[in-house]
Amino acid sequence: MISGRVEVGTRALMAPMVGYNEAPLRRICRRFGSGLAVTEMIKPEKLLRGDPQVLRDLDFAENERPLGIQIAVREPEDMLPALDLIWPRGFDFVDLNMGCPLKKECNKGWGAALLRDPERVGRLVGATVAASPVPVTVKVRTSYELGERSAPDVVEAAVEAGAGLICVHGRTKMGWYREQNDLSAIAAVVERVAGRVPVVGNGDVVDLESALRMFRETRCDAVMIGRGAMGNPWLFERIDRYLNRGEVLEDPSLEDVRALYEEHMDGVVEIFGEKKGFAQVRRYAFYYFGRFGLGNEWRRQIAGTKSRAALGAVLDQVGSESS
Repeated sequence: MISGRVEVGTRALMAPMVGYNEAPLRRICRRFGSGLAVTEMIKPEKLLRGDPQVLRDLDFAENERPLGIQIAVREPEDMLPALDLIWPRGFDFVDLNMGCPLKKECNKGWGAALLRDPERVGRLVGATVAASPVPVTVKVRTSYELGERSAPDVVEAAVEAGAGLICVHGRTKMGWYREQNDLSAIAAVVERVAGRVPVVGNGDVVDLESALRMFRETRCDAVMIGRGAMGNPWLFERIDRYLNRGEVLEDPSLEDVRALYEEHMDGVVEIFGEKKGFAQVRRYAFYYFGRFGLGNEWRRQIAGTKSRAALGAVLDQVGSESS
């Protein structure tokens, strides 16, 4: 699917999300049908100075493949030295982030700031492609400012420079996540590069219906799912099964959700240790169990837990009241 060099088995893909894409989540999403996995956004200067957290985030297992590394950078000279440290790790593709809306990143000229400069985008993609033994993909938003639509020109520059896949989030930088996702803007990118590279639509895909709407109204090749798959990796399989067989899978039971959540917690604690790992994965409880109509009191109790045992006791009560 990525310029014919990386086989992606499904048309539902997990999105890279800052603070969330640890290896256990990547493995779970792949197992439940995501066609690929991506690390969270990496900054080359941290990799070059051997930042322990970055090095840990880059560890992966074979069952996460195809796996890409997402990088945020402004100039080729900032990127190229880090690439020599990346290639030996065996990633299947490199994803250049041109959509991150965080102010501190945009102030450095990274992320969505690049949407203002198609020429710079072309240079950055071209230099990365020339240095890369694996495909280079690009993730963008529709533009920087509200009311603008620069993505087609930015994407054109990226594709001309050799990008093998484009992902478009249908919001502007200034629209953050509050703005309505603009499917027509994604469709405009699809139309611009049709037949040259695959285009992935991103934004507000939270269930089968919203995924089908994305496909129908944009004619994109695949959908990328971030927050909609948090605690709900079953969504990848649900989309894939419907597209291929026309079947609608049943929702997972509370027992299924609890078992997967425990597995997720085990994996995170193994990496981060009991204390930090628990703090990391406790927040996933709201995503996993929110589907069962948790009220404010249950959410308060979960947020107040200090250990796995305490959290388990709260979830036991959730289970008894849901049965």
